[in-house]
Amino acid sequence: MRVLLYIFLLLSAFQSVLAQNFNINNERTFEYLYLNHLDTAVDFHAAIKPYNKKEVDRVIPYDTTISQLQLSTSKGFVNQLFNQHLIEKKGDFYFNINPIINAISTLEKADNYSENLLETSAGVQLQAALGEKWSAQFDFLYDYSTYPSHIDAMIQTKHISPGYGYTKNDAAIFSQGNLTFTPNDVFTIQAGYGKHFIGDGYRSLLLSDFANSYPYLKATANIWKIKYMALYSNHQDIRFTDGIYNNYMQKFATTHYLSMNVTKWLNLGFFESIVFQSQEKEFYRGYDLSYLNPIIFLRSTEYALGSSDNALMGGSIKMRILKKYIFYGQLLFDEFLLEELKAGNGWWANKYGVQAGLKFIEPLNIKRLRLQLEYNEVRPFTYSYFYRSTNISTLQNYAHFNAPLAHPIGANFKEITASAFYAKKRWIFELHSTLAKVGLDTNGYSLGQDVYQPYNNREDDYGYYTLNGLKTNIINNTVKISYVLNPKSNMILQAGVTNRRFTNNYADLSSNMFFIGLKTAITNRYNDF
Repeated sequence: MRVLLYIFLLLSAFQSVLAQNFNINNERTFEYLYLNHLDTAVDFHAAIKPYNKKEVDRVIPYDTTISQLQLSTSKGFVNQLFNQHLIEKKGDFYFNINPIINAISTLEKADNYSENLLETSAGVQLQAALGEKWSAQFDFLYDYSTYPSHIDAMIQTKHISPGYGYTKNDAAIFSQGNLTFTPNDVFTIQAGYGKHFIGDGYRSLLLSDFANSYPYLKATANIWKIKYMALYSNHQDIRFTDGIYNNYMQKFATTHYLSMNVTKWLNLGFFESIVFQSQEKEFYRGYDLSYLNPIIFLRSTEYALGSSDNALMGGSIKMRILKKYIFYGQLLFDEFLLEELKAGNGWWANKYGVQAGLKFIEPLNIKRLRLQLEYNEVRPFTYSYFYRSTNISTLQNYAHFNAPLAHPIGANFKEITASAFYAKKRWIFELHSTLAKVGLDTNGYSLGQDVYQPYNNREDDYGYYTLNGLKTNIINNTVKISYVLNPKSNMILQAGVTNRRFTNNYADLSSNMFFIGLKTAITNRYNDF
């Protein structure tokens, strides 16, 4: 709440100097209204999300794209309801205000039970801008909802609902906001509270938007065929805190990502992230100034400091084949030794992840159709970290607010996702499936699946292979139909059905979830894990 108040005060204080370079909405359903254009653009860096409006406008005029969805009407009330912001002031100082409303009814049915669930949220969206250099955004909602059984189990144990903040007694809060300074066409500097996503896939093994929002400072440079991002973020370990902010254990991260368009058809990316705690024993370390270095690579800095901070490195690739067929992939290294990898003995510290995917943009020349197939695999213990009882600070794992910062499952899994999307004017049709095989932790020891289990809580050093543990299958199949009620306020009407099955040697659970309702599409919420 302190962060929310800080951002709100920034919005108020800078009203006389604010301007327009807003983050573009990257909620999964809504972004498919424009994503095909960006994925196939030669010089666009699609792997760094959220996008800002100025970089999108270089490829497609975003406002024009949204305006094409307008309903033709002569009635002022209908035009205001379906085409316009609730409140909008144009001119040198621009701002708009829109409501956030979520009201979704879900019927969950299984062999031995049937339950009616209701997701209800209300809040406000604010955007303000002045001139060419300053802009600000702020979203806030209060959520009071009941969830399907597998999500409710997570809420009861971890006190989080997907993508939102601390959740207790069915209540949660979500917020995001930023203040952006765009001095020229090259640099953008943004301070805020929100989420980020690195990658071209449905999932990301580098940085995803699964966890709750967090405070950050981000600087990007977009010049020639290169886009570079330096992200400085603050994360919290909320275990054992009962939701009291002063009890949250603090940690920080410095993340760099370099995206380079090597040719018209090939993009390469380079990633690194250092996670470090703010306090060690009785010493408050704060943000280590050495990690403010905006230049990739930080691993040499970590070695020079002699620190025990958590370092991750990786890369990405994207190849456009015949312009509209795209191969993409990611490779994430947490830690590994080539000698141990060659030995094939399952050394615990060979920690890495691999992603490979294909996109088919408008296959058979069917406009606005999109098909996608993706494979993800992450070795045991990846993203986790050690913990000593002498430390009074947080675990330096790659996670935030009781959730992974990368893949929702954590580690020790193999997964295939498949999806199809088609848009026709305001209508959006989606099919999405995930099949995950996971090795769950058992017997009180870590087998490398839960990123909140310290890796020094293991039984041995060798014999760890992907899917060790309680082998579990998790299958999700979803069909959704959405109608964009108002493209400017991100309001959609949505209906669909999800089938989920969870099986292992001890459980065989299957349920169908039928849902329909009103939704303000401002953030991604993942239930397919």
